[in-house]
Amino acid sequence: MEPRRRIAYLLTAYPTITETFVEGEFRALAERGMAIDLYATRNFRELVGEDPDPDRGLSINRLPYFWSLEVWLASGAFLLLRPWRTVGTFLRVVAGNAASPHFLMQTVALFPKTLAFARRMERRGTAHVHGTWGHYPATCAYVAARLLKVPFSFTAHAGLDVYADQTFLKQKISSARFVLTCMDGNRRLLAELAPEASDRIHTVYHGVTLSAIPPAGTMPRAEPPEIVSAGRLVPEKGFVDLIAACGLLRRRGIVFRLRIFGDGPERSRLEDAIRSENLGDAVILEGFAPHRRILEAAARATVVALASFELPQKYLDGMANVLVEAMACGTAVVSTSYSGSRELLLDGKAGLLVPQREPARLAEALETLLTRPEVREELRRSGSRRALADFVRERNVGRIEALFQESLGG
Repeated sequence: MEPRRRIAYLLTAYPTITETFVEGEFRALAERGMAIDLYATRNFRELVGEDPDPDRGLSINRLPYFWSLEVWLASGAFLLLRPWRTVGTFLRVVAGNAASPHFLMQTVALFPKTLAFARRMERRGTAHVHGTWGHYPATCAYVAARLLKVPFSFTAHAGLDVYADQTFLKQKISSARFVLTCMDGNRRLLAELAPEASDRIHTVYHGVTLSAIPPAGTMPRAEPPEIVSAGRLVPEKGFVDLIAACGLLRRRGIVFRLRIFGDGPERSRLEDAIRSENLGDAVILEGFAPHRRILEAAARATVVALASFELPQKYLDGMANVLVEAMACGTAVVSTSYSGSRELLLDGKAGLLVPQREPARLAEALETLLTRPEVREELRRSGSRRALADFVRERNVGRIEALFQESLGG
């Protein structure tokens, strides 16, 4: 058996287009010498193009949910060797998630697989288990850690795992060795849920890897001026509102091109909106693209824009990484106003903020950045200062490493 100094990272899946910040974190920790094993709670892969190595040189632990000899053997072993702890843990998470049919179904479905993961972790000498989201990865981390009698932690982000449904969240916060979150607003909310654990909840911004970011001023701006946006094509990302705002710009005679990176179920609706606004020659739906290509587009853009809005079930973005990366590239940004964007953009000092679901106000902000170079330059500089002062991954990940080292006793 290997020394008990390893950390198990429970991911939603791998790779995923929209979770590059998770990959950046565990790769940065591994570069610092931390022994990390990766476990995918779901088995799908989101791939870009024909990648000959979809796991990007990493070893990912994956298992079926039920129909696997390893899963059944692990379940039998835990029930035989640790029956009270296994059954007690199962009853705890079922009772804790009973108020949410969605989370309860996830808990029951993932429990046998988590037992098999725990057996692998035990053989690997796992000394700490970490869930990369506050919902089911954190629940899996909680289960595995209880079975192995080791500490666990998790990261809570924003919409689905903090605001939309807080089922079983208080219990996980209270039991965790520490909790990470990417926003001070989240930290305050989590501390209100579990006041007894407030000193164990830490705000650590995701950050950007500077070596991957085109330095400000090193890439020529695109012509005609480009607006760039990125995200999954789902309603709450507000791309229909962004296209409507661009329709207003066109009618005012503003010359521009809009590039939207990402894909999803709203694509056909966006295509209809583009036709309705007569923007077929000005808007490009780029689809999924490698992260490097999105960074290059952000560095060449005149403005990077996000138009996200809050859904009735409280889904909302955290601090959007595409905005942080654009700011680090030296590109001015505009975003709809919500807790994450206000914290990131310092209430409008490091980028423009506009109300949610108001294309006319978004169009005014875009017009300002496209036509007033003095405003654009001021925001470009303030945004760059903000990103480079507080969002450098190589520096921020040191705080996470220190928390893991403390848990490991080193």
